[in-house]
Formats: sequence, structure tokens, C-alpha cells
Amino acid sequence: MKKTFFIVTLMLVFTTISFAQKNNINGYKYILVPNQYEFQKSKDAYQVNSLTKFLFNRAGFTVFMTDDKIPAEMANNACMALKAIVVNNSGLLSTKMQIKLVDCYNNIVYLTDEVSSREKDYKKAYHEAIREAFEEIENLNYSYQSATPVKEELKTVEKELQKPIVKEVVEAIDNIQEVKIIEEKKLVEEKLEKAKVEDKIEKKKKTIKPLQEEIKEIEIKPILTIEGNYEVEKWGSCKISKSEEGYAFTAGDENFEFAVVYPTSKSTIFIIKYAAYKQPQMLELSADGNLKVDSPTGIKTYKRVR
Repeated sequence: MKKTFFIVTLMLVFTTISFAQKNNINGYKYILVPNQYEFQKSKDAYQVNSLTKFLFNRAGFTVFMTDDKIPAEMANNACMALKAIVVNNSGLLSTKMQIKLVDCYNNIVYLTDEVSSREKDYKKAYHEAIREAFEEIENLNYSYQSATPVKEELKTVEKELQKPIVKEVVEAIDNIQEVKIIEEKKLVEEKLEKAKVEDKIEKKKKTIKPLQEEIKEIEIKPILTIEGNYEVEKWGSCKISKSEEGYAFTAGDENFEFAVVYPTSKSTIFIIKYAAYKQPQMLELSADGNLKVDSPTGIKTYKRVR
């Protein structure tokens, strides 16, 4: 019984220390910055990784790249460090980024708000977004605070266990209820196992539905295609239809072809080439079925005619 009480107390100590460190970045001594993120084609592309390291250093962190020589204590205990991940949520028209800090178990310890940049140059856009996201991290006022050593916590627990009153109670329980505790433990384990089985059965009942109900819940969504009629400024009601080159954009009763639309590797992204202009332009098929054209004067929208 004394061993059981001691083990439970130790578990509580470890859990408390681990929880406190996980939810406070001040409990982590190092930051590890990868040499290359998923959205990059090469190491430190656009100097994203070196900028991230510089900004963490400026904010008071001790930072290493993944190919740097790291301290022995960090090598022996990877959980002393947080990995800094630049998350790229960019779309067609803007650069969107976040900075995420994860621990050695890949749990998210901190995640900044998403920030965006309208810069068309990738390097300028990435740097602008990362610097803006970093303002949130700098406001955390990081200062490393070593967690209370586990040995000190264990000494405190050991002292408490050595108190006379505790020893007397433990010995009394061991002598009187040793057999009863074993039997009760066995009974509790059986009840817990039975409860788990019953809980699984109940969950299965709730998730299993008759086939007819499942069919009713299926929503048949139409396949979105670029072909159709659109309202285009100056031309009025126009039509996009399949052609040998890609898609023909026609207008008027005579079906005058004023532009050709070429598909790309992405199902919603196209290239449009107007007969009156030499420079082709980017065209996006949005979720609502409308067309968005990235023209020199800004984004133009051609609404689908239902």
C-alpha cells in the first residue's frame, strides 16, 4: 500500500511539471528552425528560414538551425526545445502565413494569428508576413525559466511520506485491509472492463444507421465546370464552351470568339487570352461558379448566368 501511494504521488508530480512546461513557452530553453519548410523547393528559399532564426534571436530566444551543432543538454533532451514552423496558407491573390511552435511530441504550444501580404514578389511577401506575425511573439516577452528540478520535488514528497502520522496510517491499512484491497481492486477492474465494453456497444448503436437513412443524407453536389453562360462587361451575356484549343469565350448572336481559355494543372485555375490583347491573364473559377480575372487594373468578376 505504501508503494502504491508513493507511485501515485510521483505520477502527480511528473504530470504537474510536464503540464506547466507545455503551456508556457518560458519553460523551453531552445528554438529549433528547420532548414527547409514544406512549401519551399530548396533550403532557406527566399531566406525564410534565416529570417525566422534572426527574429527569434532578436526576441531573446536561443536558436539553432537543424544542421547547426547543438548543446549536449539539448541533444540528450529534445524536449527542452520548441520547433518553429512557418505555416503557408497562401492563395492565388495573397500570401497568408502563421508561425507555429510545437514541442517534442508535436503538440502545438503556441500558434500566431494568420497574417497576409498583397506583395506579388514572393520574397517581399514572405518577409512582410513573417515579420508581422512575429510582432505577436515579441509581445510574449519571452524569458527562459527553468522548471523546478524533479529531484527537489521527489525530496519534498519523500519527506512528507516519512512523517509519523502518515507511516502509522499506511501501516494500519496494510495490516488490516491488504486482502480486501486486492479483492476490491479485482472487482473494480472487472466493472471497468464491462463498462468499456458496454460503452463501445452504445457508441456502435449510435453510429450505425439504416441504409435508407444514409442514402437520404447523401447530398449530390453538381460537378463544377467552367462551361456555361456569364455576364461580361461590354459584351453582355457570353458563353464558354469546349473547343479544340481549350474553351472558346463567345458573345453575341454570331458567337464571336473574343477570347480563348486554356486549362492548367489545377481544375479551378485557367489562362485566358483575349483576341484584343497580347498579354494572357490568370482566371480562377470560384466555388460559387463565378470567374475572377487578374487583369492589369485589378480583379474583375464575371458572374455566371443561371
